[in-house]
Amino acid sequence: MAATRTTTASDKRVTVVSAVRVIPAWGWLTLLVAVSAVIRYSLSRQAVAPWIMVDELIYSELAKSFASSGQFLIRDHSTAAYGVIYPALISPAWAVFKTIPDAYAAAKAINSVMMSLAAIPAYLLARRMLSMWWALGAAVLTVSLPSMVYTGTLMTENAFYPIFLFAVLAVVVWIERPSTTTTLWVVALIALAYLTRAQALAFGPAILTAPLLYAWAQRRGWRALKDYRLMYGLVVVGGLLVIIVQVARGSSPLGILGAYQVAGETHYHFWPVVEWFWYQLGVLDLSLGVVPLAALIVLCAVSRGQDRRVQAFLAGSIAITFWLMLEVSAFASVHQLRVEERNTFYVVPLFLIALLVWIDRGTPRPGRLAALAALAAAALPGVLPYQRLITTNAVSDTLTLLPIWSLQTAK
Repeated sequence: MAATRTTTASDKRVTVVSAVRVIPAWGWLTLLVAVSAVIRYSLSRQAVAPWIMVDELIYSELAKSFASSGQFLIRDHSTAAYGVIYPALISPAWAVFKTIPDAYAAAKAINSVMMSLAAIPAYLLARRMLSMWWALGAAVLTVSLPSMVYTGTLMTENAFYPIFLFAVLAVVVWIERPSTTTTLWVVALIALAYLTRAQALAFGPAILTAPLLYAWAQRRGWRALKDYRLMYGLVVVGGLLVIIVQVARGSSPLGILGAYQVAGETHYHFWPVVEWFWYQLGVLDLSLGVVPLAALIVLCAVSRGQDRRVQAFLAGSIAITFWLMLEVSAFASVHQLRVEERNTFYVVPLFLIALLVWIDRGTPRPGRLAALAALAAAALPGVLPYQRLITTNAVSDTLTLLPIWSLQTAK
């Protein structure tokens, strides 16, 4: 009898394992997005009203206007200062529901689904280098970030997070295979990202420098850049068209930045930008838990011995992360004077994927370099001026500092 029971239990375990293996990747991704959306929506209900002012009110007004008139208006006045993708995506909430509380709740439901969709590009990006289960792990981590809390706000972060990762995926594929098709996909997704947040301008210098890193990793020399001549040509032509059109309209070329035009007209100083870049990187490192940054450093050091997909991923990730961080740091050095984790958390999945790749490749640790990488990654958060960085702005902009702040107030 005991032997029969043991055999039955074993058969059930085999059946469960077989059933799990039969489910395709898209099935797991669909389930992940659905579960994430349900969890995020239930948590977002705790936000009973907009609290990041005045941004949430602006985007709710734009969404409400688009739902009723098809135009993006703020108090009946047209504006081109803000991204249009996010208000358009949440506008069905105001088209379906007439009362503000119901529309607000529906918008947060859309946010929850939208931001959870980031699991898909994260999976596809990781799947290029990892097995299905490792890639699904990357997708789970991508929708487990504390910054997913922004699903409870009417902010562009909800749309920009998945769009940003799709754009990164396109850039990485393009670096490896710079065909006309992949080039056009990159241009289209970067344009979509820009129409969501002007911050996507960081992709511009990133796509110009990423091929340099890839050519270095492959030991191909400068001649390899001729493969990317279509993209370089499009960037030059696009830049000239922007200047010509803006001048013809009697506007500054910087007018394409919308509400952030002042950022382009500001004079920045080298050392303050370096200082804030250090702070931004330190908080990013702290939010990652140190190890992913160290793993990325080591993986870059051994990149020439990796396959081309890993090399393309590293080239794209490093270039995009650097220019995005530099953009945010420059803005913070003059206009914000605070760490803007809310503007940089989009790159976190890239570090997490790098960590998984490093583990999957056998955790290569080339002597002193690994020790130096670990030391640098561990020391970086330790030298941050926390008393200067932890302010009331951290509540909305820098979630990583909130636990430290709570420890201070508890003393």
